[in-house]
Amino acid sequence: MSKSKLSPGDLGAPLSEKEFEELDEFLISDQTSEETLTIEGLDGYLTALAIGPTTVPPSYWLPGVWGPSEDDAPAFETMEQAQHILGLILRNMNGIITSLENDPDGFEPVFGFSRTDDNEREYIDGEAWAFGFMLGLAVVRADWQPLFDSEQGLNWLRPLHLMGSEGLTPEELQLIGTAEQREVLTKQISASVAAIYRYWLPHRQAVHERKLAAAMQRTEPKVGRNDPCPCGSGKKFKKCCGAAATLH
Repeated sequence: MSKSKLSPGDLGAPLSEKEFEELDEFLISDQTSEETLTIEGLDGYLTALAIGPTTVPPSYWLPGVWGPSEDDAPAFETMEQAQHILGLILRNMNGIITSLENDPDGFEPVFGFSRTDDNEREYIDGEAWAFGFMLGLAVVRADWQPLFDSEQGLNWLRPLHLMGSEGLTPEELQLIGTAEQREVLTKQISASVAAIYRYWLPHRQAVHERKLAAAMQRTEPKVGRNDPCPCGSGKKFKKCCGAAATLH
């Protein structure tokens, strides 16, 4: 296992198949609790955080990977192992973001498979993925309210809610009673993710621009009224951007 320290460059590299399997094995190992998300659940969890309206720092959402209580925290053998596993999770998150940015319609969630006792056929099963997604959504549930207030948004969330929410009504439970029904809903999830991603995209871009502007205000030196305007017009600041009535 790698003991190298994390760097921004490393975090941008996608997980190899071997690293993905390593993370999968760790999540279900004796070092984690029974409440820890599986690799399918983690993929759903990170996807909800990636496509939602709010940029949430890892320190806020990472505990939810392990379980609902502090007792669910993993028993890492060393600090190096903890850093390595954290790096794999963050790189997995960045990989999801990159995939959505490049082609939201081509995004492929990590689903599981199931079989029924009386049928040899293997069914695509997104229950664990949808559970992780709804858990990730709940991290900043209030920020998602505009989507819940939209009829179209509720339609997008329907397969995710039915497959991943607890406390379903008897009527809703009848809609996921068979492997065939769950497979049909699972196949609707990719389109829902792409639609939700596009729904929140303008909001995420606006938030990013506001943060970028605030960062520039903090780091750029103050411009004097008689200095050249930083917009490049060639005019003095007081005659250009420094004039309240000037918009350009």
